[in-house]
Amino acid sequence: MMKEHRFLNEDTTTSPEMRQATTEAQKSLTRVDVSRNCFEVSYRKAKMDLEEEALQMHLLREYNQPVAGIQILYKLLMESLRVNDLRSFKNLLGQTSKKQQSIVNVNYVYPNRSEETLLDVACKSGRSEFVELLLENGANPNRVNEAHNRSPIHFAVENGHVTTLKVLLSNRMINPNIEAAQQTALHIAVRKNHLECAELLLENGASPNIPNNKGLTALHLAAMKGQIDMVNVIQQKSKQSLDLDSYKDYNGQTTREVLKKKLPNVILPPARTRDLSVHNLRYFLNANDEINFLRCLEKFNNDSLINDINDLLEMAAERNFYEIVKELLGRTHGNTPDLSKAAIIAVQQANCDILRELLKHDSELANELIIDACLELGMPEKQRSDVTDRLKCLKLILDQDNVDVRCTDNKGNTPLHYAARAGSREAVSLLLEKGSYIGHMNKFNVPPIADIPLNTLVEYFDDCLQTRKERTNEYTIEFNYRCLMPHDTSHTRDRSAKSSYVSPKYCEMDTLRYMSENSALKYLLKHPLLSSFLHLKWYRIRHLFYLNFAFYVIFYILLNTYILRMTYGITSNETDTKVNESNDKELKYIVYPGWQRGDLLWIMTFVALFFLAIREIIQLVSSPCYYISSLENWLEMILIILGSCVLNGAGPEVGAVAILVSAWEVVILIGQYPRMSTGIQMFKTVSWNFMRFLFLYAFLILAFALAFFTLFKDGGDENFPDPGHSLFKTIIMLTGEFDANDIPFMSHPVLSRFVFVLFVFLIAIVLFNLLNGLAVSDTADILGKAELIGLISRIRLISYIENVTTGTPFLYKSRFLSGISSYMCNPFGFLVKRIFLFPNYLKDGKLVVKSHDNFEVCCPDNCYGKCLSPNVSNTDSPILRIDSYVVKKAKEILLRKKQISENEKIFVVLEQMVEKLATIESTLNTVKCAMENNNLNIEIQDPVQESM
Repeated sequence: MMKEHRFLNEDTTTSPEMRQATTEAQKSLTRVDVSRNCFEVSYRKAKMDLEEEALQMHLLREYNQPVAGIQILYKLLMESLRVNDLRSFKNLLGQTSKKQQSIVNVNYVYPNRSEETLLDVACKSGRSEFVELLLENGANPNRVNEAHNRSPIHFAVENGHVTTLKVLLSNRMINPNIEAAQQTALHIAVRKNHLECAELLLENGASPNIPNNKGLTALHLAAMKGQIDMVNVIQQKSKQSLDLDSYKDYNGQTTREVLKKKLPNVILPPARTRDLSVHNLRYFLNANDEINFLRCLEKFNNDSLINDINDLLEMAAERNFYEIVKELLGRTHGNTPDLSKAAIIAVQQANCDILRELLKHDSELANELIIDACLELGMPEKQRSDVTDRLKCLKLILDQDNVDVRCTDNKGNTPLHYAARAGSREAVSLLLEKGSYIGHMNKFNVPPIADIPLNTLVEYFDDCLQTRKERTNEYTIEFNYRCLMPHDTSHTRDRSAKSSYVSPKYCEMDTLRYMSENSALKYLLKHPLLSSFLHLKWYRIRHLFYLNFAFYVIFYILLNTYILRMTYGITSNETDTKVNESNDKELKYIVYPGWQRGDLLWIMTFVALFFLAIREIIQLVSSPCYYISSLENWLEMILIILGSCVLNGAGPEVGAVAILVSAWEVVILIGQYPRMSTGIQMFKTVSWNFMRFLFLYAFLILAFALAFFTLFKDGGDENFPDPGHSLFKTIIMLTGEFDANDIPFMSHPVLSRFVFVLFVFLIAIVLFNLLNGLAVSDTADILGKAELIGLISRIRLISYIENVTTGTPFLYKSRFLSGISSYMCNPFGFLVKRIFLFPNYLKDGKLVVKSHDNFEVCCPDNCYGKCLSPNVSNTDSPILRIDSYVVKKAKEILLRKKQISENEKIFVVLEQMVEKLATIESTLNTVKCAMENNNLNIEIQDPVQESM
């Protein structure tokens, strides 16, 4: 290329046109060279980026190695810092800290003579952006480098890096008075005469009254050097009153004396006695100066701190000063300071050490802190704190004696609510192990179980099943139902307080009822823990169910028999009156009901109806809100009204409706029995889906009915005389009853037959088969969920009985309550003790099943007595046996847990072997490096000796 340039330049004998062409050619060549250079630069940059990314990927692969990879990482971080490559430094630091946060140490001390950290080097070289990045990732700004006797702030001031100093001072954990070799950063700023650094330090709380190892304060040192500007800066910017008379130099002169001698024109404050006050302690806390605070605290007596110790503890806890908190607590002998605010701050800061000291002095704080500790689990991660530290704080609180894990806040939330919302499975497990209730409703009617992950619930339910061996060759299974125990179980009433109304605040079935209504949680009802609990509850109320069912069957038989008898009576009377009497006497039968004739069947039906009405009235009084919300109760009220009308001589229409309503009530009662619930559920589901499906095609059916009326009204057919009869006939035709021979097609022979065929195809064939397919699908789906449907049916029945017996009556908390007995307030209150399991029958929430003795149930404390009938002797008490299918599933879970525990042991052994192999590999690498260094030294020494 250069030869071509010379050739063009040497040709001077050419014409002007040639010279112009030559100039243009030179410009073109220059542009080509520039483009080529730009391309080469871009290529090299892209190549460097690719190499850098490849190096980082290689590093990340190496980083998985225990020792060697992490050392390579630290070396690359240091190299990126030294060459000011912020992009690579940030990528390395960011990627590795995300994946291996617990291994990468931002405060890593490099093993050389300098003992420097990345922050030390960044501050020394004035890399402000690196300093900011390191501080964001948790670098310690107060670490003192013992080799240099400097902290990061000393390095920045010594080298005059003002921007770096600003970044350091903006960190909330920085201590501007930190001492290294008994001198502060302000001492160095005075010695180096860095006015701007000194001004920044003073504005951020640096004290000019701290003496160095020679007893000289920063102001004293500035006065000795005659630095008038520095003295003025200290006087103007210091936030602490200047101490000019406490310290003397090696000449025995105070700061005031030196200033008068060296700088006589400086105006000095008047001399005064320096009295210690709590303001000095507050100053050092605000400056994050732990060492000088402790020095100053030694000069105080305990009595002078009584009024301010709470504030000092709060400030120390906020700044994570463990030694200060420990020292202050040691000065509270004989006093009882309020530690609640300091403890809350410690929880918010996730400082386990400070929280431990506070709980040692007042363990009752645990009940005040447990909700705050769970709240913090859901907060975003703060600097210098993570979820692990917060979990440690929660464990400390839960380790205290008598901690109440069922406490609530003003919104009705429990600690379990907040732990579940935070998604902390470990916290949820800890709270459940301590006895938290999974079904407590807050003011928004949301229980903790709504936010607990399913796998966490399953694991905990599995842990509630334990095996026990009371005697040789005996195997028992323990069921722990404590998580199902409501908060308020104090529904046992003192016998002496007969006039007081006492009712449990929560029902034991609230949790299971919520789960049965939740599509994601209802499948957990098949877990042995929950299904066995339902079995126990059914055992408690089964007699009530049988009694209620028997009573209603008797009423049903009496009512239907009476209606049928009345029907036969009306028919015979009508026949007689047609022959012998006029039409005015035909209604005399209705005027004389059965009670006037002394009819025994009428009296028995009336008595049964009366008791049915009394039962419904008592339910309405006991729990009006729950009673009104039940459709079944409305059906029973309608039945009572219809029965009353029938007994008072109503016509056959009322009797027919009463028969249908009473029969449907029988179906509902049969469906409440667990073994019959599947079939009844099929019937209700298919009926509901049919009606919902037919509603979509109702307009099409109506259209055919109107079309038939329009086409056949003039044909003399009695089936389609008007739109109403036409619609009725069309609905009947859906079942296949067409009666095509009686339809007058002759009026409109073509169109009428076409419409009829279209009806048969679309409605009778297509729609009817769709309905059949829908029914088959619903039936198959219900049969596949037969066990779950039975459990849900049992839950609804037991929940209804609980709510009726424990519901809030009309007169509850009224001013008339004092004059009314508790029985009148809650007529079913006597059934509470019979229905509820907690706390009378399952005092500690545990039950033991003897798998060797036909699955007999007993209490954990006395496995050879009967715990479900404590008032009856062991010989007379009924024996309760858990369903064998439930026990079988429990055994399967216990066997699976045993296999998992054995696998975990194997994994632990394998992890230990991997760690040992990694240690051996690291040792071998170290030996290899040492041998290579020795060989290199020998090779270097041999030529030197030969030359000598």
